[in-house]
Amino acid sequence: MFLSHMYTFLVTFTHCVFFKVSCSSSEFSLDGDYLLGGLFPVHEIQHATPLLSPEAIECFRHTLSKSGYQMFQVMRFAVEEINNSTTLLPNVSLGYDIFDYCSDTKNFPSVLSFVSQNGSIKPQEKLNSHQPKVIALTGPYGSTRTLTIVPLVTMDLIPLVNYGATSYKLSDKRRYPSFMRTIPSNKDLIQMIIRIIQWFGWNWVAFLRDPDSNSEDGLQLFNSYIKNTGICLAYQEVLSQSVNYSLTLQKINGLNVNVIVVFTGSQYAKNIIKAAIANNIRNKVWIASETWSMNQQLPKEPGVEKIGTIVGITERMFSLPGFHEFVYKAKGTADKTTNDKAESEIQMKTCNQDCDNCSMLTAEEMPTFSFAIYSAIYTIAHALHKVLQCDINGCRTNITVKPYMLLGEMKKLDFPLSGRHVKYDVNGDPVVSCAVVLWHTETNPPWIQMVGTYETNPEITFTINNSLMPWHNNVPFSNCSVECKEGFSRERVGYHDCCFLCKKCPQNHYMNYSRLDP
Repeated sequence: MFLSHMYTFLVTFTHCVFFKVSCSSSEFSLDGDYLLGGLFPVHEIQHATPLLSPEAIECFRHTLSKSGYQMFQVMRFAVEEINNSTTLLPNVSLGYDIFDYCSDTKNFPSVLSFVSQNGSIKPQEKLNSHQPKVIALTGPYGSTRTLTIVPLVTMDLIPLVNYGATSYKLSDKRRYPSFMRTIPSNKDLIQMIIRIIQWFGWNWVAFLRDPDSNSEDGLQLFNSYIKNTGICLAYQEVLSQSVNYSLTLQKINGLNVNVIVVFTGSQYAKNIIKAAIANNIRNKVWIASETWSMNQQLPKEPGVEKIGTIVGITERMFSLPGFHEFVYKAKGTADKTTNDKAESEIQMKTCNQDCDNCSMLTAEEMPTFSFAIYSAIYTIAHALHKVLQCDINGCRTNITVKPYMLLGEMKKLDFPLSGRHVKYDVNGDPVVSCAVVLWHTETNPPWIQMVGTYETNPEITFTINNSLMPWHNNVPFSNCSVECKEGFSRERVGYHDCCFLCKKCPQNHYMNYSRLDP
């Protein structure tokens, strides 16, 4: 009963501030036989403040995100490419409704729009009767935002093919049955970080995270997976806005830790890197999570070349032929319609389908999540191809498509896409194709180079090209203790197994390390 009343309130509220206006934009909306939903961070709120009264979010008032705008354009590009295909959905067109998603908690109107039918939501309606506005959606970026809205979507088994939420919690199909993703989960990302640590023989590391649940998820997985690996977590810290970054760095230095995992969002990564520069930190190895490993501004930070070596994990490099031309064409169309939208400008701003400054952006730099978005749209299209029983003669048009039908087909997909392989496991997680990258901050301009790979299909493989690393054969040391020489045994010191003294073996005795757990 409470849930029903809650939905009545939400739908009534949404009807007032959302369905009452007609949101349309040449870039944010496209008509088609089947509609897809998209949520992208075209703008970002830099510093969230507590609400004192209810209010609707107006994303255009906040900071424009270049990467968010590019993500948004990748979806549009993929839809146009599919609509121009003569084989995937030959006589069927895809449309979309895309919204700027700039807040963790205030963007519900867009999601309620997706799950609505003719402007209303009936929570108790059966799946066979309900026909939501969209057949599937992608987004939003980030685990916190996704966890906020996913219950609304999975309630009707609408496929949410996500491109930017890595929390391992979302792999739980009992709680999130219609959630799938095209980006590796934290399980794979953390395992990749551990493989980097093992590759270079380190065992004494620090782990820094930010306050959100995704970073907490990463730390929990890290602690779980380093058991029986010989790796010790020497120090951990939550990098909140109030934390003393200088003191954190002093503690890390005091423990003689030289490898620091920074599993945070880009803002907290920026804070700790700037603090390291200001505190004259030297010769550390910084392992960047995928959220900031391809950051375009941090490598240019004055003094960053002095703090040590920055390596990171990211999606494999990917280019989209024709994407730049598509964005330039889209900009030209948007410029022509600017003068014609004055009457509906307020409506688009209210609906978060407006971007005043986007026409100034270019397609020079592709976003980190380009393939994840591209493959998300193609996943939906391939599932629709199966549901509509398409062949060389076309697709059947007498089939009533329900979102849960696509979900069933998505779980069985296995297809090539731009030299990659798209396939999902039982949890809706994809096969992984990631890269290890190295920041070259000593050059002007700085640049980022791929130095290693991590693949899970057809089997797990991990490799780093040691010749591309700056230290060559002189790998930085980050171990609690120096390995004992022959004729000596370990005597543990303190809590950690990797901290020990070397004690000389008694006469006629020896230590067989091959029988010790690693």
